[in-house]
Amino acid sequence: MRIARGAVAAFFAFGLSWGVLHAVAPLTPSPLAGSSASSVPSSGGGPLTGRAARSVLKTARASVQSGRLADALRQYEKVIASAPAADEARAEALYWAGFLRMSTDPALRDIDRARAYLGELKVFHGSSGHQDEAGILLALTEEAGDTSRAAQSLRTELAARARETDACRAEKDAVSGRLQTALGENETLKESDAARRAEIQGLRDEVRRKDEALRKVKEVVVGWKAPR
Repeated sequence: MRIARGAVAAFFAFGLSWGVLHAVAPLTPSPLAGSSASSVPSSGGGPLTGRAARSVLKTARASVQSGRLADALRQYEKVIASAPAADEARAEALYWAGFLRMSTDPALRDIDRARAYLGELKVFHGSSGHQDEAGILLALTEEAGDTSRAAQSLRTELAARARETDACRAEKDAVSGRLQTALGENETLKESDAARRAEIQGLRDEVRRKDEALRKVKEVVVGWKAPR
């Protein structure tokens, strides 16, 4: 990874904090679709501020600890959607939502959203205490994006080569078919030529026999003998 050494230490500390949560309960990804409903305080359709936002964050932390990551993500994103830009609760929600959006679980993974959350955290919430981790995660999203683009390019190239291979194979099969046809025709011509040669030789033999018979007739009729 193209990450500075100084950032690695910060990321190690971040990993320890995540490991504490992991030790409390296994972080087993659960799909967003059909996830169990959690008790989330309603903001009444208005912005989440103060106690309401902190209550949602508390519920989200409990969801993480119990392994209900889809529920946790939904709760963190509820705070992001409703909390004011300067609210401290928003900074925490941005951090964990960005982290969860980098999951390998397809139901959670969304690298573009992760970059948006972590970018906002890094730029607008410098006092949140998560700057180093956000920087490292952003670098990881860039590498993930590069890897994804490289993989897509490779898949496209492989598909193009596969099409070329199929076209070459089809052309080879067609040429092979034409060659087999030509060889068959050649064998037929050879057989026909041999038959005609045999026929010509037979005709020649017959002509010689007739000439010999005619000569003998002349000898008998006129007493003429051909010089030998």
